[in-house]
Amino acid sequence: MRRWPAALALVLLLAGCGGGAQSTQFPTWQTPSPTASAPLTMKEAKGRYLSIVAPYNTALDELEAALKAGKPWRTVRGLARTVATTNAAHAEQLRTTAWPAPARAPIAALLKENDVALRHWQLAAEANSATALMREIRAAAAHDGGTQANRVRTTLGLPVYKKS
Repeated sequence: MRRWPAALALVLLLAGCGGGAQSTQFPTWQTPSPTASAPLTMKEAKGRYLSIVAPYNTALDELEAALKAGKPWRTVRGLARTVATTNAAHAEQLRTTAWPAPARAPIAALLKENDVALRHWQLAAEANSATALMREIRAAAAHDGGTQANRVRTTLGLPVYKKS
């Protein structure tokens, strides 16, 4: 039983808590200051761009297939809602990614066009008739960003997007 106080004293001494003239300062809790993340490398940017736009491209393909198949307008409206949701999500991811310098201007141009299309996708998602739905889909398609997206792809060293 006599070993316990000796062991405790040794642990306190080794931990710097053995008394003496030193005072112990406890760390203050601080949130880390926000820092800008380093831009992606061109190789990283390629993969990041493709992963960001994939859900949006898939949603567009599903909408197009439903239109070609003559699906009911309410079904198409649901798919337009998915397009609007994935469009908004991919725009946010494009905005918040630290792109390499050469890709920033093409990404900004794509986002500008995307903002116009997004308004129409959102209106399509809320359309109350087949006529209103098709009007908004056509308006969104007029601002599909294809030219801008191909500039991004070219800048990143990706092949241009070709509809199958």
